[in-house]
Amino acid sequence: MSFRWLCLPAASLLLAASPVSTSQVLAQEEGATPGTGAPFSVGDTFTQGAGDFQFELEGGFARSRDGRDLFDAGPTLKYGVTDRLELSLGGGYGFGDDGGANQGSVAPAVTYRLLDQAGWVPSVAVFAGANLPFGPGHGGIATDLGAVASWITGSGPGAFGLHLTGSWVARPDPEPGERRHGHVLGAAISHVVAPETLLVAGYVEESQDRGEQAQRFAEAGFSRTLWGNTSLGVAAGAGLNDDSARYRLRAALIYSLPAGR
Repeated sequence: MSFRWLCLPAASLLLAASPVSTSQVLAQEEGATPGTGAPFSVGDTFTQGAGDFQFELEGGFARSRDGRDLFDAGPTLKYGVTDRLELSLGGGYGFGDDGGANQGSVAPAVTYRLLDQAGWVPSVAVFAGANLPFGPGHGGIATDLGAVASWITGSGPGAFGLHLTGSWVARPDPEPGERRHGHVLGAAISHVVAPETLLVAGYVEESQDRGEQAQRFAEAGFSRTLWGNTSLGVAAGAGLNDDSARYRLRAALIYSLPAGR
């Protein structure tokens, strides 16, 4: 099982359409802006503002079709170098009796927002990252290169967002059974239903090891501001084919620290 399912770094259920902290789902005067991200599989284009930090603590549970379980947990730290350039460092570890148990990974990544939304033209961001696994029987190092597009109707209750993502995964020195090249494709819709509450529904597909079909999941859940700069996201997913887990649950606690505070 890939790191993306062990510790989704991604995408965050939060964001702003202007260069403000990417994962703030804060209730501002006009209300939240439609966005996606942890704990969801599909991310968005909005990066942290210059000097802003964001800390995510994410965990999840998945039940395979043969009754095996996998629990995972890990943190991610994001930092806005500029309003368009974001650095992140994630990590996680798996427990249980399914594939990926007793294995972990460290995942550095960089995201750059190329375009802002203008009319019908969506905002676009590109990202690159690495998956550095550790633990007994871990797989080979993987790199991830991709792009995300987001288009939103505004902010506050009633606003919608559409988010599309695609990436190419490469393993320079794959372990036996691993694919040298893989992919991740996803789409999600976000909807602000209250000033502090955001709903998200999406679909994601990720290639697996040789001899297995790509994992395909439908997901739905919410993100809600708890207080100040802290928000909680919860997502539930159902596998759509035999090589996907039967279901999974994920949650993320997100704290944003804007510059100057």
